[in-house]
Amino acid sequence: MGALRTVGREHRHWSWTNIMTLAVLILLTLVAGTSAPGESRPAAAQDAPGSDVLERILEKTEIYCRDLGKVSLHFVCRERIEERLFDPPRLISAVTTSGSLRRVTSVSLEYDYQLVRKGDTIEEKRTLLKEGKEPRNEPDAGLKTRIYKHKYLVFGPGGFFSEYWRPKHAYTLVGEEEIEGEKAYLIEAAPSGPEEPGLIYGKAWIRKRDFAIVKIEWDQRSLGNYGKILATAKAIGRQAEPQVSVVGFYGVEKNGIRFPDRLVIREDYRSTRGIHRYSEATIRYEEYKFFVVETEVRY
Repeated sequence: MGALRTVGREHRHWSWTNIMTLAVLILLTLVAGTSAPGESRPAAAQDAPGSDVLERILEKTEIYCRDLGKVSLHFVCRERIEERLFDPPRLISAVTTSGSLRRVTSVSLEYDYQLVRKGDTIEEKRTLLKEGKEPRNEPDAGLKTRIYKHKYLVFGPGGFFSEYWRPKHAYTLVGEEEIEGEKAYLIEAAPSGPEEPGLIYGKAWIRKRDFAIVKIEWDQRSLGNYGKILATAKAIGRQAEPQVSVVGFYGVEKNGIRFPDRLVIREDYRSTRGIHRYSEATIRYEEYKFFVVETEVRY
């Protein structure tokens, strides 16, 4: 099985799979648009050719990320996590699902999730409420997922559009699409030069009417440990190619800041036999309660 980025450089193994971690951990100083100590900000990269619309979009999203990096916010919500691992991989065709499943490992978790940030301090806190069908009441609980690890999803846009990361990307205005009944710009972000640690890229959907970042799709090549994913594809044979999908949706809004409502992950490999699904996960954020959100987003 392939593996996504491991935050904190911790690599753990259990049975036939690796712990996987989504690369949406954006360092606080970088989201705020400051350079790391001793590091100079590179010259601005040349954006993809296009109209003034692209530049305007990038200006608005950079402002948003700057405000996001400075915001003090307290909220609590329910975090509901569903993971499934297939052994052997589930073979999916265009119209049917086939293959004998010797084992499907399912993980179901429910937390009270809280994000607290003031000044230079940010912290995620979880209280485990349910594990499988069993009720729990475990304050300061760790994230008990077995496949994917995720942190600070609310800061995902900063990895694409913040003042620090923007010069490291080349952008293309792909076009427009409709997201949940509203028009949105589709922006593709690619490395502007040689890739470097921490650089993530992919696609972002930005609502036309207010430049809200409503959806992000991370490119599988930027999620780390891509070599292991390629090794898994090679082990499958039959000209298999990885198709790992990691998509975040930002459907909750408070005082000009967008918060995630779900993260959907699919680890697939396409071969001449069809699509092999190794694992899948859905993380939902619901029932938000806000305590403090101090920001003013100016457009």
